[in-house]
Order: sequence, then structure tokens, then C-alpha cells
Amino acid sequence: MPRKHRTRGQVPFTWGAGCGLPAMAVLAGVRFDRLFKEVDAIVEAYTRGKPLAEDLFGPDVSMGGPCWAGISYGHINGLGAELVFPEDSEVGVEPIYDSLEEGIRQLKKPVDFAKAGLFPFYLDLWKKLQKAFPDHKIGFSGFKSEGPLTTAWQLRGHDFFTDVYEKPDLAKEYLALVTESIIQYRQTERAVNGLPPLPAESGGLADDVSAMFKPAMWPEFVMPYQERLLSAVTTGYRSAHIEDLTAAHLHFLDELGLDSYDPSVSEKLTPALIRDNCTVPFGWRLNSTHYPSRTPDDIQRWVFQAVADGASSVHTLVAREMCAPQNTQESAAKVKAFCRAAKEVKRRLDAGAPREEIRHLDPV
Repeated sequence: MPRKHRTRGQVPFTWGAGCGLPAMAVLAGVRFDRLFKEVDAIVEAYTRGKPLAEDLFGPDVSMGGPCWAGISYGHINGLGAELVFPEDSEVGVEPIYDSLEEGIRQLKKPVDFAKAGLFPFYLDLWKKLQKAFPDHKIGFSGFKSEGPLTTAWQLRGHDFFTDVYEKPDLAKEYLALVTESIIQYRQTERAVNGLPPLPAESGGLADDVSAMFKPAMWPEFVMPYQERLLSAVTTGYRSAHIEDLTAAHLHFLDELGLDSYDPSVSEKLTPALIRDNCTVPFGWRLNSTHYPSRTPDDIQRWVFQAVADGASSVHTLVAREMCAPQNTQESAAKVKAFCRAAKEVKRRLDAGAPREEIRHLDPV
């Protein structure tokens, strides 16, 4: 029996626009890779960049707080995966297990994640940032874990995609151990933040690689491990971020009992496809790659179309490339257009307007 969850008709429409430290750093002239490890760079990017971003994008765009640039590989780094920090780029990582057997053997070994890999370094960096910004409540949240399938692939590499065919029983044992390791890492994060042990009232997972498994494989190789992780991290609200699913995958989201689904950038989906193939409330993202080819009016029509087709929320994030000197004013005008459209939609839906009416709105 699938878990009961919130359906789209039970949630109000919401929207959001945000700007994080990477975008602020561009405005402040701070090189991106320095945001991962250098407290001075983080302080400079935030103190100089935030006022510039606020002035540029206006009060409707929420500003992120001071923290290092987010890393999704904290968990696997604790298992032994080395992180690479290329200049002006995202963090890189390489697989570490040459076989399922090696992965199973290594994952059975106990790990004190608070003392493993770069976790102690980021604990120290966190304390330095708390000292630099005593008026901010800064959580330890930028050294994360991924979902079961994504983590299994990160540790094993592309061979994992053939493992499930060649050694399915071992692959399942490996996935079970990966999932338990993620849960242990999540418990460590909770303890560092002074929070009670899991499960919490709300929680979720990010598992993009699960989209690379065809729907017929989900009951055997995806669902048991995502369900185990979700049931371990929360007794209440469940959310998931999974990019690039197809319409044929979507009924599994209902089976997982999700209260919120973030498809992010998923070229095989549209809001109408999600609406017609599952009941889960979902957001629709205007990504930075969507901005260059659209005018401000195009962006407003994008908002209206997404909402008319069923999106429970729309959101956008100011990315680094949107803050390059040649792009800032144009980007700001487009982000403000997004906010105007989202506010107008919110006003009308809260007043009882039908979604089909939203489809025919003119830009505001």
C-alpha cells in the first residue's frame, strides 16, 4: 500500500527566486574555486557581493547566507574518494571501487565520518565562518550526500550500469550497504548540527542517476533503496530531486509517497506530462540555460504556461554566468520579469482563479 501523501490539489501555489554565494562571488570579483576552501574568499564574496546582488536583482530575490560553495560528495569523500578542485570550476571526484566485491568489502568496514576525509577540515571552516559572521545562523550543510543510485555509481563508476545485469544479487547487496552508509552519514550531519537523531519530521533525497535505470528496473534496483533511505530520514514530509525521468517513471513517485518532487532540468518532461502521470506536487525550474534565448515577456509566458499546466511551484536561481559583466543588466531584467509573473499568478490563484485562466494572461 503506497504511503499517503499530499496531492497537488492539497497544496497552495508557491514560487521562489534566489541568489547564492557563487553568483555573489562573480559580482565581487572572487574566483569560484576559492569558495570551496578559503574563508577569506567566502567572506569577501559575501560582504562585497551580497549588496551588489541585492541592488541588481531587487527585494523579491532571496539572498543565500555565508557558507562555502556546496559539495555533494561529502559522504563518498569520507569513504575514501578524493576530491579535486579545478580552477574556477565545480569539484570533481573519481570512482574508488574496482568491483562490486571490493565495494561490499569496504562498505562493511566501520567509518567515523566526523573524522574521515575532509570532514574535519569543513568542521573547522564552519567554525571560522561562524566567528566571521556571528549574527548569522550558519548550519553545517554544504558537505552533502547523494541518493542510493547516484552514490553507487559515484563509488563504482560506469561499470555499475553493467553490474546490475551481470551480478544482480551482488549489486543489490552493494546498494543496500550504500544506502545504510548514506543514512549513517546523515546521522553524523544531524549530530554536528546539534539535532536529534533521525528520523526527522521532513527529509528527502537527490538521486539523478536513478533516472538512468529504465522503469522496468525500478521495482528491483531503485525503489527498495530509495524507500529505505526516505523511511530512515523522515517520518513525515518526503521530497525528492531527480533529474531526467521520463513519463513512464512518474507513477513510482506516487508509490514512494512523495510530498514534493523537483524534476529540475528534465528535457523528457513537461509540466503537463508530470500532471497527467502522477499526483505528487512538483516544482518547475527556470534554469540559467533558459534565460539567454528568452525575452522578459517570454519568461513571463513561461511562468504562465507552467502554472496552467499544473506546476505547484516555479522557481529560479541566479547562476554565476548570469552575473558576468556583459550579462548583469539583461539578467536582472529577466529575473525581475519572472518575479512579477510569479507574484501575479500567486495573487490570482489565491483569489480562486482557475489555472486555465493563467494560460491566457498578458505579461505584467
